[in-house]
Amino acid sequence: MMDSMWDTPGRLLRLLALLQRRRDWNAEQLAEELDVTPRTVRRDIGRLRELGYPVTTVLGAGGGYQLEAGATLPPLMFDTDEAIAVMVSLRDMVANTAAGTAEGALSAFDKLHRVMPPRLQPVVEAFLAHTSSLDLGAAIGPSAGPVNITTLVLLARACRDRRQLLCQYRRYSGETGNRQLEPLHLVHTMGHWYLLAYSLESSGWRTFRVDRLSETQITNKPSYPRKPPAEDLHEYVTAQLAAGWRQVSGTVRVHAPRAQVDAWIRPAWGTVTEETANTCIVNAGADSYQAMARWLLLIGARLTILEPAELRTAFTGLAAEIARIADDNPAEERAI
Repeated sequence: MMDSMWDTPGRLLRLLALLQRRRDWNAEQLAEELDVTPRTVRRDIGRLRELGYPVTTVLGAGGGYQLEAGATLPPLMFDTDEAIAVMVSLRDMVANTAAGTAEGALSAFDKLHRVMPPRLQPVVEAFLAHTSSLDLGAAIGPSAGPVNITTLVLLARACRDRRQLLCQYRRYSGETGNRQLEPLHLVHTMGHWYLLAYSLESSGWRTFRVDRLSETQITNKPSYPRKPPAEDLHEYVTAQLAAGWRQVSGTVRVHAPRAQVDAWIRPAWGTVTEETANTCIVNAGADSYQAMARWLLLIGARLTILEPAELRTAFTGLAAEIARIADDNPAEERAI
């Protein structure tokens, strides 16, 4: 799913496109199309009216909402942050949603792009050209704080202009140090933004969590015309992230068809190999054996641990924890 900072402006454009597509909708139908609640639909209808869009309410059993026939809609007015949010939201809808919704999103994208004010066009086009979204599933655990869109715009501009960056970078361990980077591309996945860049300190390509960058500035030094690290940047980023996430690894037999298991094992976490029609072998990893044991249980099938012994120990500890939770008696706690 896209980061929540894109949701509202993108959803308003989708709502407007739906209202233009046919004569009338009720709140429940719009809620289903937009994957929100009817209450959110009513609130968004109010926002459109505040912007000057003539959305009328039709009373009665077959009533709902409709745009006034023959009405002239006022132009959409966006600042830089809003324009980028909407364009990225629509771009990702075109790439990742069903054909019917994608068609409307593409139409809205084209209309907005054609009327974009000249001052915004270079910024938005740089952002669209040097960012992308990668579906690796949802992360388990606390989400990162929102990234300032001004930082993202600065990084996209450095990618476009092929200029080196100076910044501070905080590693996973908490250690912070200076970095001199030649940025190439930004990727959004699993709730984080990552910058793919050539690190002059490491003399190699690396991925950097954008929320761990600070004091970032573009220099006048041009980036060296280097060959990208791979033809498919998404495959490269997936491999880079997997190397960081998979601090430990293990192998289990899952007593379920491969089709059932595939949905749970993303490429960044491991591989699934069919063994028989009803079993498959999963080679996967995580940042700890405890974490690996917890998410393997989510598959909801019988597991046979093949290796290593540490993974079996992690399951033993998890079983003891589950047993303790099951044995806890709230009534006894109140009596103490």
